[in-house]
Amino acid sequence: MNVRSRVRHAQAIPGTSARASSWRLATIAIFFLWTFFSVFVYSHFSQLGDSEAYLTGAYDEDRQARTVVITLLSVKLLSLVNSELVAHLVFSMFAASGMAYLWVHAGLHGKYRWPVLAIMLNPCFGVWASVIGRESLFVGLLGYFMGAVLAYYTCKHLRHLLLAGVCLAGLIFVRSAYGIGLAIFLIMFVMYTLPIRMNLSAGVHIVLAVGLAALLVIVAWPALDNYLVNDILPKAKSYFTLTSATTRTWIQLRTSGDLFSGLWWSLPLALVGPTPGEVAARPVMLPFFVSGLVIVGVLLHQLWLTLNGAMPKSVRKVLMLAWLPSLVVILISYVPFGIYNPGSGIRYLCGVLPFLVFPALFCSTVRADSRCAPLRVMYPAHRSSRVLGAGP
Repeated sequence: MNVRSRVRHAQAIPGTSARASSWRLATIAIFFLWTFFSVFVYSHFSQLGDSEAYLTGAYDEDRQARTVVITLLSVKLLSLVNSELVAHLVFSMFAASGMAYLWVHAGLHGKYRWPVLAIMLNPCFGVWASVIGRESLFVGLLGYFMGAVLAYYTCKHLRHLLLAGVCLAGLIFVRSAYGIGLAIFLIMFVMYTLPIRMNLSAGVHIVLAVGLAALLVIVAWPALDNYLVNDILPKAKSYFTLTSATTRTWIQLRTSGDLFSGLWWSLPLALVGPTPGEVAARPVMLPFFVSGLVIVGVLLHQLWLTLNGAMPKSVRKVLMLAWLPSLVVILISYVPFGIYNPGSGIRYLCGVLPFLVFPALFCSTVRADSRCAPLRVMYPAHRSSRVLGAGP
């Protein structure tokens, strides 16, 4: 194979500059359209909630640091651009840049694109990720975080790990419960992708991880139970007004026992959002009911991919010991905020939706990296990045 044919072969590999540019442009266009839809269409049927409150300074009395920071950013930005639409677009483009960074580093191709598109084109994601609020900031930071994690897997450069750490700090600041789950993910991911061989089967690793997690929960349970009962559960319920037409007043989560024993029904209900009966009462909720079913379908597909998909044992080990435990923590954290009101629950779920498709992203990265491996052998390191056009 001569040099020219090698270059053509490299350019055909997913994740190269042409494919990366396409994903960047598509992501920016999708977020741009979602912003216009949210501002000019959705806002006529339902309130944009926190977005309007941030712009008008309605949260001035809230002393939580993250609320103060986002309110200050929103008010200053509006005074600078003098246009609510442009202010929304600034937040939207930050989220889009994070997602584009993630898609490019995942080397998205083939069948792995479809779960991503199912999330990107989902109203539960698009409406709230494209306007002012915690969700757009969280989505942007999550995109850079996950992209840095995948880039670290590919080339093991410390700068990617540092970027992931900085983004993680921001994620914990914006949504602390979700951020803690992502911190667990980062620690476990780095542990199981280090070039250190441990001659233990995946089953033994799982048993050890479950045992360690159980021990930590037992030791920390008094503090955790107090945090849930006296902070999280009352706060979650207080966020939703009893006069709202969509508030589920029949749900009562008063203790940690109520939360954990009811996960078998509360988690699916929180993920789907509005029920058929609620859709019949408010037809405007129909798109979000369908969107919720799509989200559940995507989640089930990613779980199947993790447990039964054809992949190397090392990849399955990372998914089962890093992604899956973190996902469990995140979803349990979401339930109290997603169960009381399907409309508001959609917003709370929006930020973590890209994390649901991490198995597809990771498998895409591994496949793209394995297809690039022969070229890294044929070319010196200083030349391969120019040929591939995908140097980190």
